[in-house]
Amino acid sequence: MPLAAASQVPFLDLRRQHGAIADQLRSALDRVVQSNAFILGSEVEQFEAQFAEHCGVEHCIGTASGTAALTLAMVAAGIGPGDEVIVPAHTYIATALAVAHAGAEPVFCDVEERTGLVDLDSAAGMVTSRTAAIVPVHLYGQPCDMEALDAFARRHALLVIEDAAQAHGARFGSARTGSFGDVAAFSFYPSKNLGALGDGGAICTSSD
Repeated sequence: MPLAAASQVPFLDLRRQHGAIADQLRSALDRVVQSNAFILGSEVEQFEAQFAEHCGVEHCIGTASGTAALTLAMVAAGIGPGDEVIVPAHTYIATALAVAHAGAEPVFCDVEERTGLVDLDSAAGMVTSRTAAIVPVHLYGQPCDMEALDAFARRHALLVIEDAAQAHGARFGSARTGSFGDVAAFSFYPSKNLGALGDGGAICTSSD
């Protein structure tokens, strides 16, 4: 007996999500078109200020993508050739690519079975004299245990670079993701928790 025709399931379908705010989206697009400021401009500046306030940090800098945000955050922090950066093995490839783009070497540690988040016991076994930073990845809207991670980083004198690409607005205790550690990176890829109409990213930090 022949099989029934397979259903066509769209790889990514955001119509219902965008439909609820269609008028707001059109209004925002019209403002950008009328301003002719298609790169940077007042809309980006307003977003940066609002997102910094939302995250509870002093600064937010918009970037072209979440990968660019991670890479630029590492370069700005002084990470480069000769350095190692600990990243969890269970994450999107951009986390490790950013380390490589900065010229450093990604070193993979294991993750917790229950959450899929970074396992600090495993990470401790990866620390060497070349280790410069650790990248906690907040997956599926779940924040890492930033209290334990901060203690781990201080114990080993490591920078903390948050990968918050999947955790916009998530909280650990009373603080939001993006406000922990030295610097944080966000992605606004359309499928993310807070997606753009196109790609985008941001760096958040309270360091001048």
